[in-house]
Amino acid sequence: MSNTFVIRNIANDDGSALIGDHGAHVINWAPSGQTSVIWQPKAVRLCAQSAVRGGIPVIFPWFNAGFANGQPTNKTPRHGFARLSFWHVDKESMTDRHIQYTLDTDDVDAALLDQIISGANSRFHAAYDVTVGTELTVALTVTNTGDDSLVYESALHTYFHVGDVTYAHILGLRGAHYLDATVDGFPEREQSADAVTFNGSPVDRVYDTTDELQIHDDVLDRTIVIETAGSSQTVVWNPGATIESGSSDLGETEWRDFVCVEAAACRDHAVTLAPGASHTLSQTIRLV
Repeated sequence: MSNTFVIRNIANDDGSALIGDHGAHVINWAPSGQTSVIWQPKAVRLCAQSAVRGGIPVIFPWFNAGFANGQPTNKTPRHGFARLSFWHVDKESMTDRHIQYTLDTDDVDAALLDQIISGANSRFHAAYDVTVGTELTVALTVTNTGDDSLVYESALHTYFHVGDVTYAHILGLRGAHYLDATVDGFPEREQSADAVTFNGSPVDRVYDTTDELQIHDDVLDRTIVIETAGSSQTVVWNPGATIESGSSDLGETEWRDFVCVEAAACRDHAVTLAPGASHTLSQTIRLV
């Protein structure tokens, strides 16, 4: 592992992806003959203290500002340290279809480790596998390498490229309950409509679901299928026309170009691992 910003091109006859060592960050992916399915902004800022906007940020070991004992916390940095860390690359196993990154307890500053839900004695080994072809599969496997329980939150914060989010909709969530993060107190609601749609207002929801989801994109005339494993939650997010504070890397109208649909294990669904145990959170994406 080094602190040099390296972008790797994993490419074959079926598809290609760009992946950065900083954050083990998938920047984009496209099947052959298609425009990118994973969105990146027009301006990509590379900074050791900042996460890359767009792509697939790896959220670990807390989500947003964290959650513990039934209450939100105030951990920093937002969404954990994984997306701000330089990960190790397993060069021996790297092919034109697969790359694996790893991150261990010893790679992380002690002050950051103290903020993990299970505390200062937490120890882990994280492996992140990216498989590229006609489908994209990303899989985060965390192993508890310590002597005490490991408790953490995680998510694969995938930005999907759409022609215009106001002409796109998500199917597969009807009847699911969700927490509405755009309202104080995160009230629970039910998805009564067939489709989740976007009209320029912020959407920030944590759904309880394990179902396959589809993003129907009328502008690009395609459907993105999303399957997850190791998670009972899906986060749907779009900032809407009001760009969030501090998002200087997001252009005024770029909210129209993406929607985030992310496999998550957060809040009351945080993962608990006994010593020696492992858990894998994964997402597989394809076009139909």
